[in-house]
Amino acid sequence: MTQVDKPDNRRDGHIQSLDRAFSALEEVARHRDGITLSDLGRAVGLHTSTLYHLTRTLVSLGYLRTGPDDKRYRMGRGIFQLAAACLDEAEICATAKPFLEKLAGLTGEATHFAIWEGRKALILTRHTGPNALQINERAGTLRPVYCTAIGKALLSGLTPAAYDSHASEIVFEPYTPSTLKDAHELRLQVQKVQRDGIAFDDCEFNAEVRCMAATVRDFTGNVIGAIGFSGPVWRTSLTDLAEYTEVIRSISTELSGQFGYRPETVPSIDDKTPKKRSTLHGKS
Repeated sequence: MTQVDKPDNRRDGHIQSLDRAFSALEEVARHRDGITLSDLGRAVGLHTSTLYHLTRTLVSLGYLRTGPDDKRYRMGRGIFQLAAACLDEAEICATAKPFLEKLAGLTGEATHFAIWEGRKALILTRHTGPNALQINERAGTLRPVYCTAIGKALLSGLTPAAYDSHASEIVFEPYTPSTLKDAHELRLQVQKVQRDGIAFDDCEFNAEVRCMAATVRDFTGNVIGAIGFSGPVWRTSLTDLAEYTEVIRSISTELSGQFGYRPETVPSIDDKTPKKRSTLHGKS
């Protein structure tokens, strides 16, 4: 039954307009496909005229939105930004954990999830695979971005200006004979990561290790991390890595979905599942 609107005042220590606003937000959140103004009014017990002014305010603040082709209300970016602010590293680790376990089970190798830490990639959390002789990438370890798969994946998510600024400060220290030697080589690889969503490290940081990583995005479409795995060269050929492209792409997409991401076009830096095996084997 529709209630009679009352003046905006304090009732029992509550501000009525805030009560109404949060009631509307909570009701919209229950409808993933959106809800019309009339249906929303019936659900929260408000006249349509009163609710219209309330929802218009929430839309202007970014907490609600309406679709371009309909009049249905949906949750706005402001709500997701508030939610993201509550998502600390412990929650990110908990969210990534089952996907790291899944990737480790499919590849047999140690898996890891990385985020930015200053100008380097931070291994935020990891999971040991079932194969013998695992690569030990301890949580909390920092890695250079220009010669690691996780680093290239993170670089691929930077804006053109941020990428140029970052790349200009890189000192290309030769960790191995395969380490990228200059900014041009790096740009070519990062552009490929932007196209494919997949990054590789072909013995560039450690001469005995090959790695593969994929970008992880949040609800804004920004790259917030990278998920990947590492294996010893005698068990991980480039051909083996290529066969796991769809596996890691699928898992990274699922994980991104947990952070609210929906696929969309991602700008370039120049814009101003296979059969499971118990081991990876062979050399390229």
